[in-house]
Amino acid sequence: MSASTTTRRRFLRIMGVSAAAGIAAACAPAAAPSAAPSTTASAAASAKASPTARPVSIVKITDIQITSAAGSYIAADRGYFKDEGIDPQFLPMGAGDQITALVSGTADVAGSVITAQLYNALGRGLSLKMVGDHGSNLKNASAGGVVVRKDLADSGQWKGPADLKGKKVALALVDAVSEIDMYKYLQQAHLTWKDVDQVVLGFPEQLAAFANKSLDYAYGQEPFTTNGVAKKICVRGPIGYDLYPGQQIAALTFGQKLYADKQLTLAYLRAYVRGARDYVKALIDKDKATFDIVVPILVKHTSMKDPTLYSTTIPSGLKPDPLVNEKSVTDDLQYFIDKGSVKQKYDIAPFIDNGPVKQVIQALGPYTK
Repeated sequence: MSASTTTRRRFLRIMGVSAAAGIAAACAPAAAPSAAPSTTASAAASAKASPTARPVSIVKITDIQITSAAGSYIAADRGYFKDEGIDPQFLPMGAGDQITALVSGTADVAGSVITAQLYNALGRGLSLKMVGDHGSNLKNASAGGVVVRKDLADSGQWKGPADLKGKKVALALVDAVSEIDMYKYLQQAHLTWKDVDQVVLGFPEQLAAFANKSLDYAYGQEPFTTNGVAKKICVRGPIGYDLYPGQQIAALTFGQKLYADKQLTLAYLRAYVRGARDYVKALIDKDKATFDIVVPILVKHTSMKDPTLYSTTIPSGLKPDPLVNEKSVTDDLQYFIDKGSVKQKYDIAPFIDNGPVKQVIQALGPYTK
């Protein structure tokens, strides 16, 4: 195995959302609070919506230790899966192994980053279904974005996308949706990938390259961007939402066995939506009581081990009503077809089913801040 392959796999294991996967920092976990806030209205509605008791079902979930998986982590640690008669079992693996795990039946659920690999798998007719949001470019909640070496910004050499022409531009991974975001930034100045010196560097390596001035620009990811800004080696450019609002970065994807069990599908999604809503309330809506409960869960499960980072980084874009953005998934398929990374054109709609999560949203009622 080459050094670059090893590095890229390591990056994928610890990405923060997005699309090109993240790779993280360390600190001791904070202690969980001794008392939880009062049960929310949505949780009460969920209990009413739960089916009559059934035997406990084991559900195996791919685990790449990223914050966009917060819905499942929170559902596990706060007992939402238990409420639904589900025993969640997290299977640590690299992001590139998730599709194989779903197809083989080793795993039942994955938070699949939207990549050419996923599109090629679906194009072969594999029995996978995208059933919910697992990370999107949302306002004030887009963990990925353009990053600029600080001296270029300070000297006025960077004013906008036209200044990337002929410069070294890094992606952590090619053929992932983060590549599309950077491409949209280039297109604002009528540039293409042919106009820049594109390199592949993981997020920690991007910071090192900014520090020694061997890299000019990158599509970065939290918490690395925040770390680089604090070290005064880079500055933030446009975040993902500015470049591609609403883009589906990753999707909650079910394997054939779980999707075929409609009762278990709804049970899983009820727990997942409750967990995702807790994340949104804590990290995006900044509710302190929920924040104090959720952050220790994320420290436990993700690669972001420093609890202070959750107050300073841009959060992952999770939705309280986690519907898949079908238009985004369709448009991005066309990008990879045009590029040649996906070899055949097909209709993506049969591989997306928002029906079950719509039922869950109706049962739980509207999200309240």
